[in-house]
Amino acid sequence: MTRDHTKVTLLISLSFLSATVLGLPNGAPQSACKDLTPRHPGGSNQESHPPPYQVLPAAGQGRVRLILGSPQGLAYEGFMIQARDAESDELVGEFANLPESAQTIECTDGVKNTVTHTNTSKKHNLEFDWEAPADYEGTIVFKSTFAQDYSTYWVNVESPRVNVNKRSIDVLTSSTPITTLRTTTPPYFSPTVDHETKESEDSIYTGCGSEKNCFGSPAGCIEAKNCKAMVAVLVRGERYLFELQAHDSKYVAVGLSNDSYMGDDSVVECTNEDGEIALHMSWNSGKTNKRLPMQNGAVQLESSSIKDDVIACKFWREKTMVVQGWQYDLVHTPYNLLIAAGKNLRSNGVAFHDTEYLATDSAKLLSDVGGYTAAKNVLIRVHGALMLASWIGFASIGILLARYYRQTWVNSQLCGKDHWFAWHAVFMLITWWMTMAAFVIIFVDLGEWSSQNIHASLGLATTILAFLQPFMAAIRPPPGAPRRPIFNWVHWLFGNAAQICGIIAIFFAVRLKKAKLPEWVDWILVAYVVFHILTHLILTFLGCASDKQASRRVNSFPMKDMHSRGSMVHPDARQDAPFSGMRKVIFGVYFVVIFLFAAALIVITVLAPIEESWASFTSTIKNY
Repeated sequence: MTRDHTKVTLLISLSFLSATVLGLPNGAPQSACKDLTPRHPGGSNQESHPPPYQVLPAAGQGRVRLILGSPQGLAYEGFMIQARDAESDELVGEFANLPESAQTIECTDGVKNTVTHTNTSKKHNLEFDWEAPADYEGTIVFKSTFAQDYSTYWVNVESPRVNVNKRSIDVLTSSTPITTLRTTTPPYFSPTVDHETKESEDSIYTGCGSEKNCFGSPAGCIEAKNCKAMVAVLVRGERYLFELQAHDSKYVAVGLSNDSYMGDDSVVECTNEDGEIALHMSWNSGKTNKRLPMQNGAVQLESSSIKDDVIACKFWREKTMVVQGWQYDLVHTPYNLLIAAGKNLRSNGVAFHDTEYLATDSAKLLSDVGGYTAAKNVLIRVHGALMLASWIGFASIGILLARYYRQTWVNSQLCGKDHWFAWHAVFMLITWWMTMAAFVIIFVDLGEWSSQNIHASLGLATTILAFLQPFMAAIRPPPGAPRRPIFNWVHWLFGNAAQICGIIAIFFAVRLKKAKLPEWVDWILVAYVVFHILTHLILTFLGCASDKQASRRVNSFPMKDMHSRGSMVHPDARQDAPFSGMRKVIFGVYFVVIFLFAAALIVITVLAPIEESWASFTSTIKNY
């Protein structure tokens, strides 16, 4: 063989090698749009035996989540996929949310209706979305080509049929006939049980909002990646992988609910039982959780770990199951998520969720990947606002008037009554109505009496004491009657005890998980208490000075009855007691400051968590 001939042979060989290398790297060309057949220079082989790959669709809202995988866990280097109408074989819809190893092809001008690979790296279980046209009605099937390597590929691998009715999606359980046989086994995943390192614990946040749904407590923790308890749901074809994690807890649980409230919910919990993770099913009946026997194969533990103070687990849940007579269909039915964690276990279940508890504000399909927002617990916010307005605001002012202002503004009356008495009655009646309303509202929200915290007990005591006050006042003896001093003492005692219980209950409310109040609210409450006490001390000393100057005791103690105006014969009887001007100034300052305290606390309570609301507000201002 001559040297020139050798060069020619070498050039030809290099040309074929170049063609082989360039056959797959950049994805399928547009010329393959019609029949999905690879245009590989040189030798290649379309396999006739059943393909080891499959396309698994999962229904979303107006879209389908697709997984391209292998039941045997085999990798593939290249692929091409389209959505076609089952009747007309026309291309339908567009693809979106592609991973880096995939790209779209416009087989129709301006429409991203085909997806192929971008490189020849080994691929496993690629996921992306197909979006249905807004007004499309019909049945589609996804047709695919998988290339295991350059020379081995399968053409026209079909998915199950998908019914579309104007963006309403329904994946059929039976598949369409296909030209090459395929299996229907879900993609291969190897169950593992391991003890995760600190670095891998944060992997639960990976893919949140793009590949899987995530929800955690406290609200807003997913973005900050600092959840005390959280759940992530990853849809794999028609199977659902749940990931749970909680800090400083003996258990972490996720519930599927038709609303944002506890009751009639299917729950799965992972529990730390003597250093081992156990998986259980339970049922929320009202506010009570009871353990259920495990259904065979319905829920399966995938992996678990205990690291430092973190408990974590992953489990598979079947797409449909019946729990306590309720049909749970994860494919077609939207659900609210409830996340809970607690420090204690019972012999036959979990104890109160004293670590974290939070619910989503709306229901959605678990395959509809995106963000969740926490339920606002409107009734709890209203309850808190009413109690704050009652006992920080109206009760504080009403009690102050009755104690120190009986001989102020005496030259005029309101509806035939002294000003102090008229305004005291108005403020305390408003306090009574608000307290009763708050009591009813919290019972409507909880559905039962809660004995799990001191706040509830103090709130009940406040309500009972406040409830008795107007009835006691209605039967008070007239001035000068023998039993009048007894009434004065009891009325004074009940009123002040109610306010003290109410203020302490508010302090304990700051620590409730449902309240979502920041710890620095304690300092606002402390500032209120200090200001309230200082005002009372100043007015008490001022009352003593007034008594000394006027040679009579004026208003410095609440149980003393003033003589009726008709019996006052002293020429100064219709005059304010000494230092009335100073008392009026103090009252004006007290009124304004108490109003500001109450308003600030109400705003923080209604908008809780206030940090999240403030961040949203500032972001809106910046965008504007």
